Amino acid sequence: MRNIINRIFLLSLFWVSCECEQTKFCQEALENARMCEAMAYPINSNVKKAQVLKSIESTESTPVTVNKHQEKTLFLITPTYTRGTQLAELTIMASSLAPVKNVVWIIVEQFRQSHHVTEFLSTCNTTHYHIVGKTRRGNLCNGLRNSALEFMRRYRNVFKDGVIHFANTDRVYSPSAFEEMRKVEHVGIWPTQRARERFTCNPKLTLQSSYYVKYRLNIGSVGLSIDAVLDSGYKFKISESDTQGLGGLIAELVDDVEDLEVISCDGRFVWYIRFQR
Repeated sequence: MRNIINRIFLLSLFWVSCECEQTKFCQEALENARMCEAMAYPINSNVKKAQVLKSIESTESTPVTVNKHQEKTLFLITPTYTRGTQLAELTIMASSLAPVKNVVWIIVEQFRQSHHVTEFLSTCNTTHYHIVGKTRRGNLCNGLRNSALEFMRRYRNVFKDGVIHFANTDRVYSPSAFEEMRKVEHVGIWPTQRARERFTCNPKLTLQSSYYVKYRLNIGSVGLSIDAVLDSGYKFKISESDTQGLGGLIAELVDDVEDLEVISCDGRFVWYIRFQR
């Protein structure tokens, strides 16, 4: 009986206040009254106070220690073109990326968005963009990378605060590789197994010398700040190899070898695998 009287009294207070206010406020007040009444006197409820408190406590968030690198977004750029091993290579890359959080995969396809690649990507859970590059001659991959960078600069409000990695489909990655990439602040490096381009740390970083390129690093071995890359306005030359093109980009971002961040000197989490064409 007391519950009924309290309910009538609560609703009457809101009704009186509505007479001197606008209709919208009246409706909101009545809705609030019903919500308060429902919470105070649940219909057909036998839930005891102790059970309610226990439920509230169980939903409270627990403080979590977050690694400062964990939140960095990885932006992976993968050039591709129609050939016999195309889907096989994309499948391997997609499988590597499947368990990785906070990653954006940009697939740049030559000439057009082919139906078989579009259909394949529709089955992938990884956030991705499937774009087209128009490169017809020279180093196709360098040209397609330029298309990706132009796309990212055009939508700069989306592509920021993270790490860029040029993920060719003839590289194979272990899950730990992507967490290592998140450690990059400006330009970070790690080894690519089976690649010709090598470096040593004993303890000073030493790169293989080359007449054509100062920073002779495999393209699977480098992560770069996305803001630094996009701000540089750098374009890969289609007349150069992947290694030369990457070396040119690094030269735009650092003054000397000592400026490179060695993420790992002997890690085994990226492999170069040459597929048959």
